Amino acid sequence: MSIPAPCATFPLGDTRDPRADGARFASPLTRMLLASDGLTTTLLEALAGERLRLHRIAQGRTSADTAGPAVPALLRTDGHATVLVRHSALLRPEGAALSANHVVARAGPDLPADIAACLTGDTVPLGPALSAAGAGHRRTVLDVGRRSWGPRPACYKTYLIWHGNEPLALVHELFHPDLVPPCRPDRSRSPDG
Repeated sequence: MSIPAPCATFPLGDTRDPRADGARFASPLTRMLLASDGLTTTLLEALAGERLRLHRIAQGRTSADTAGPAVPALLRTDGHATVLVRHSALLRPEGAALSANHVVARAGPDLPADIAACLTGDTVPLGPALSAAGAGHRRTVLDVGRRSWGPRPACYKTYLIWHGNEPLALVHELFHPDLVPPCRPDRSRSPDG
């Protein structure tokens, strides 16, 4: 199972309107996945043609400002507040990784127990877990682009998950290039293509 190493802090690009970036991606499937504010797991399962499973790589807690410079403002929390940091992957049944995820989420006593369980669970991916818990959540896409999956270019999507009117979690999801084509056909070797 080859999964890229996680970033030290929450990665966030320049946060320009990601819908304007769609033309950078040649594949209509890639554009749909990156522009969608729906359940990414559902879209990946539709592309893969099979049910995916969660693999938790690491999980811990840190201060919001240590998690990344944009984290306190985006999660509307104090820089010293504790946040949950989680690295996971979505895998095919035989173990091949299709996405690598970096999640930074609110933590604390004001978070309902069923929502906290979704953020820390190790069997159900976050989106489906929140849906099963009956959480009313929506997503705001913050950034799309390319970075590396090993030696190959891959595309990513960064989004904010809301619980009601409060920001709940930041998610940075990197997609395996075999499933989600990251480049234009004429520039397949360039991560900037």
